[in-house]
Amino acid sequence: MNGYVEFKTIDGEYVAINADRVNYVRRYRGGEDASAVNFEKGHYVVVQGNLAEVTDALSNA
Repeated sequence: MNGYVEFKTIDGEYVAINADRVNYVRRYRGGEDASAVNFEKGHYVVVQGNLAEVTDALSNA
């Protein structure tokens, strides 16, 4: 899956995110271990992992 990164959501499901479509990543208000990945005009998904882990995984895709 070139350009896609697989993350685990806070609900325990897996989701693949296209790194090229991500606008920004921010800390989710639920705590330090969750991040909100924003893509395509305001849609976002909350994934497990702090900002450093998520941004690092996306930048290496």
